Amino acid sequence: MRIRLRPYHPTWIIGFFGLGGMKKGFNKRGFDYVMDAIRRDPDIEVEFVEEHDDICIRCARRVPDEGGCVWATDHTCTTAQNPEAVEGVRNANGRILRLLELDFGSVVRFQDLVDLLAKRLPDLEKAAIAEAGEGSFQEHYEKGFDTLHAVWKQP
Repeated sequence: MRIRLRPYHPTWIIGFFGLGGMKKGFNKRGFDYVMDAIRRDPDIEVEFVEEHDDICIRCARRVPDEGGCVWATDHTCTTAQNPEAVEGVRNANGRILRLLELDFGSVVRFQDLVDLLAKRLPDLEKAAIAEAGEGSFQEHYEKGFDTLHAVWKQP
């Protein structure tokens, strides 16, 4: 199985595994979908995309729009309508791809991606990845690595 993700989303996924899931939010359905897919398939692959990914397409704030947006031809969202947010997403995606030495279109097994992130991006704040490093999310991110390894060891 393959999921499509923006490069900054795996950091949030790892953190939500450490938190025990995403508790609430406008994109909870998307994160739940992806996290369930990861639990079901230990060999799941991730394809890095720039457009709306498997999380975004389930977001409550994504709406049909004939004019599209920077990430979709037939939909838009509140993030796409905010130039600062668009720039933040682009910057975070670029930083993560550079750190991982990957590109849009790259496909990597999620387990390998988790190991790569643990090695090359252990500290979200220092890497200035979106807002993920603020507050206690770093703790959830760190715990998420252990949580995921435990999930994959289960029969």
